[in-house]
Amino acid sequence: MLASGKGLTSTVSSNSTSSSFSTPDKAPPVDLATTSHVGSDSKTVVPIQAAPIQDDQDADTRSAPSSSSSPSSFAGRYITPLLGWIKADIHRPKGFDPELDGPLCTSNKAGASANATHSPPVWVLPRYRGRKPLVETTILRPLARFGCMAVILGGIVAFTVAYSYRDGQPQQMDYGAIQEFDWPPVNPRSYLAPMNASFGDQYDVLLDGHSHTIYSDGIMTPETLIKWHIANGYNALIVTDHNTIEGGLAAEMIAKEKYADKITVIPGMELSCCRFHMNLIGINETIDIAMKKWPTDEQIKETIQRTHQLGGIAIINHIPWSNATEYGYQVPRLPRHPSREQLLEWGIDGFEVANSATLDMASWKFVQDNNLLVMTGNDIHYPDTSAYTWTILNTNGNRTKENIMAQLRARRASFLFDPTGTRNLAYPSENTAYYRAAPPTLLGQYFQMYWVSKTGMYSFSPEGGYCQESELWFRWPLIGWFIAWVLAGFFIYEAARMVIVGCLWGICMRRRKFVRRRRLRQTQVQAQAQAGGGEALPSIQPESDVRLV
Repeated sequence: MLASGKGLTSTVSSNSTSSSFSTPDKAPPVDLATTSHVGSDSKTVVPIQAAPIQDDQDADTRSAPSSSSSPSSFAGRYITPLLGWIKADIHRPKGFDPELDGPLCTSNKAGASANATHSPPVWVLPRYRGRKPLVETTILRPLARFGCMAVILGGIVAFTVAYSYRDGQPQQMDYGAIQEFDWPPVNPRSYLAPMNASFGDQYDVLLDGHSHTIYSDGIMTPETLIKWHIANGYNALIVTDHNTIEGGLAAEMIAKEKYADKITVIPGMELSCCRFHMNLIGINETIDIAMKKWPTDEQIKETIQRTHQLGGIAIINHIPWSNATEYGYQVPRLPRHPSREQLLEWGIDGFEVANSATLDMASWKFVQDNNLLVMTGNDIHYPDTSAYTWTILNTNGNRTKENIMAQLRARRASFLFDPTGTRNLAYPSENTAYYRAAPPTLLGQYFQMYWVSKTGMYSFSPEGGYCQESELWFRWPLIGWFIAWVLAGFFIYEAARMVIVGCLWGICMRRRKFVRRRRLRQTQVQAQAQAGGGEALPSIQPESDVRLV
């Protein structure tokens, strides 16, 4: 049969079952030999190579780490003992399974003794690899998996945050699909009266004095903007994109070609900076004198004068919005805003007293007291917006650009105001292109909540920048809780992995590995016996107590 141990030889008699073993202390490993037969009482001698067996003392000596570090040094006192503990007993054999392999062996000598007295002889089990594999399995490998997970998570955070900041992101709502406004045109004069009763009800122009297109930060094209105003009861429109006249000129051309009988468009621009927003109306060029982040008083004066030279008028917009406290700061949204008295001294023509649903009563009173032009505007950017205010003029049925501008210069105007807004709205459909980019974009926006980047109000100036001092700070408690939840999830994963892989899948794989090794050893023994010209050794049945590795 089979034996294990260094230099062990098993002699099997063909007539009787007996075994003898020799266990030289320092015999070298022997190779598998051939078999021979001598008559009917022939004996088959099968030398078998087995795993070298060392004494416990030899194993301990061999596994002890060598180090030239001084005992007094840090490496000698801490690193070397730690490495020695990890590598200790790495070659010490594992004991037999009592049920499958006979007596329990706790050392090499005990294993050899058990193998010598056990009939039939058994194979020594795979060697116990010591504390090093234990440390690798329970500490090093989980740490490696955690490190890999941390690197992947860091890459995801970096990629998604950068992706969410990219230019040209598709919007969730498909505003470009809104091309028509299919409700009957609104008639505001049927339910609203002029804000100053002295103006009377003799007016034929309903004007929106503040609007935006895709030429600045608006969503609608110039033609869609025109259609929105026609549907909401306007027959005159001033297009005032931020710091450019191009949107107004484009809308004026479209209105003349397609909608001349329904609406009159006047080009303009909204001069936007960190001090104020001012509409320059009825001009045909972009005035960039004060197009700075922080224009001086003199530059503001020159801008108003240049507007008058071009036949236009200058209107200060939404003072309540400009003077409101910027979120996160203790300063106005537009710091250093000129006072109404300063603007009057510089030659301003009027004030926007109603912006969307906000009515500026202080400016309304200032306009009346100083005989200035009253102007209102929806400040529209999106098509799913109600109409709130209409500036009304009387051109005696001759609604041309020149006549409208003449009435504005003469400061003969009033307005209608509906704080609830018109009822009909155009609701956009969802943008399918947004779905494709939404997962990384939303994930990047989620990770942005772990820090606060305060910038304040955008300046709209060509030089860029913001009107308040920028600040950046991290929400460390939130980051700490995120890390804690990541660690908790990792520990749950490791526990589940231990149960599934170690307890369930591991048992199955160890059984399959054991069967494969046993069959392989049987094949090798049979082949060695036949190669020597002798009879093949009896097959070891699965139910025998011999365990092969």
